[in-house]
Amino acid sequence: MIICIDRVRKDTDKFLDSIYKSDPNNFYYKSDTVDVSNKSPCVFRGITRIPAIKQCLDNNIDFYYIDTGYMGCYPQKNWHRFTKNNFQTLDHLNIYQLDFLTDIKILKQRFKKITGIDYDSYKPKRPVSGESILIIPPSEKVLRCLTVMKHINFTQEDYIDYVSKEIKKYTDKKIIVRQKPSRGDRTRNGQNLIHQLKDDKIHCLVAFNSIAAFEAIQEGYPAITLGPNAASFLSEKELSSIEKPYFADDDKIREHSLYLSACQFNIEEFKNGYAVKQIEQLQHDQTYNNFKWSIV
Repeated sequence: MIICIDRVRKDTDKFLDSIYKSDPNNFYYKSDTVDVSNKSPCVFRGITRIPAIKQCLDNNIDFYYIDTGYMGCYPQKNWHRFTKNNFQTLDHLNIYQLDFLTDIKILKQRFKKITGIDYDSYKPKRPVSGESILIIPPSEKVLRCLTVMKHINFTQEDYIDYVSKEIKKYTDKKIIVRQKPSRGDRTRNGQNLIHQLKDDKIHCLVAFNSIAAFEAIQEGYPAITLGPNAASFLSEKELSSIEKPYFADDDKIREHSLYLSACQFNIEEFKNGYAVKQIEQLQHDQTYNNFKWSIV
């Protein structure tokens, strides 16, 4: 049984409702809190559900989390990531592990459906020389939630100031800060990340938890990830390497892209139970990354 806990509101979240209806044993209700006497796993959608998720963590209750997918989300957001006991997929499974756990042919077909690229002929883009560093700070909404979880002790202004000073210790390249535009601006008004990477001749992107790190790597731009991030397997972790940041080889990028594509789903896959079944196969033993990140 899975308990789908929606926000208290008039409307019903279609993703939570789909999971609820995918199995007659599942349960659905609207609440800002969790009934911790029931140890069944809970599912939430969106970072603002942090207080309820923290209740799960404090009481050793497994949780599933739904949010924007890792790829294939423009112009329509048809794909949503689905994770167990984390907000993003933080591990990595290679193609042999995936083939053992699930049907690799289906995964390759889904990869093409999501990206429009045939996996077997997929050749990742390689880095080009750049002139600027692009900082993607955590949004204010994310920072408020991470503060509730006691993961951080800083504001966005603190973060930008600290990271900028650290970068300047190792390079004199221009630093650009990108605030997250609205979805409308990203999809309709030319403010998407790919345009900026090219227009500003980015040498390296620096992110905390943003999916932008993975988007950049797919486009051939190195990334440094300072927080828990689905791109961590493919990225540098230390700002001291910013002049010559690590960039994963083609096989690693291909395999990680395939794995992340296997961890995101469309509404039909939530409805028919495929999403829950797949994540249980791929992430059944996942534990929460209870990180701490301080600015000193």
